[in-house]
Amino acid sequence: MQRFVLLENIKLLTKRLALVTTDEDRQRVRTILTAMERELTLLDSAETGALSGGGVDDAAIQAELIARFRATFEDWPQIAYLIDPAPGLHFVAVNAAFEEATGLTRDRIEGQPLFSLFPDNPDDPSAHGAWMIFASMRKVAETGQADHMAPFRYDVRDAEGVFVERYWRHANTPVFDADGRLVFLQHLADEVTEEILNARRSA
Repeated sequence: MQRFVLLENIKLLTKRLALVTTDEDRQRVRTILTAMERELTLLDSAETGALSGGGVDDAAIQAELIARFRATFEDWPQIAYLIDPAPGLHFVAVNAAFEEATGLTRDRIEGQPLFSLFPDNPDDPSAHGAWMIFASMRKVAETGQADHMAPFRYDVRDAEGVFVERYWRHANTPVFDADGRLVFLQHLADEVTEEILNARRSA
């Protein structure tokens, strides 16, 4: 029921956004719409995950793919991690670059839900990074095709727990077993904060 109400309200607000004529009204509607999209993201990621029914629940297959991920990406300069597409979107494995960028150890990360550890900035009413990443993950899970996302803002917490402005370029890729069944979602991220801010300053 909650999901149905959210979907209906999102449809109505999307239509209304196309009709408003002032910047003030447009900003107000967009803020409400973003909040509802964020709520829907948290609900769907927790209840259904990226793929209805989740990935392949075979410990041996999962262990083999995790070992392959670690062998490939452990010393990779990019942030890299694996996500279980099942409800919760839990972290399965992360690389050293991820630990360095977040200041969190893999023991603290692996096994935790993605959007519980890395939520949108609650102080930014326009924050929609979780919505975009979740939409990309669902697209990858449903189509079996990689998705390379244009840079966008997704704030993260610093060592004191304060959200700081950050911009990233993300890519999601499906990870299949030998039979072509989806097991995990692989995520790569490059921080492009300085690039974005420098371009803004020189504009």
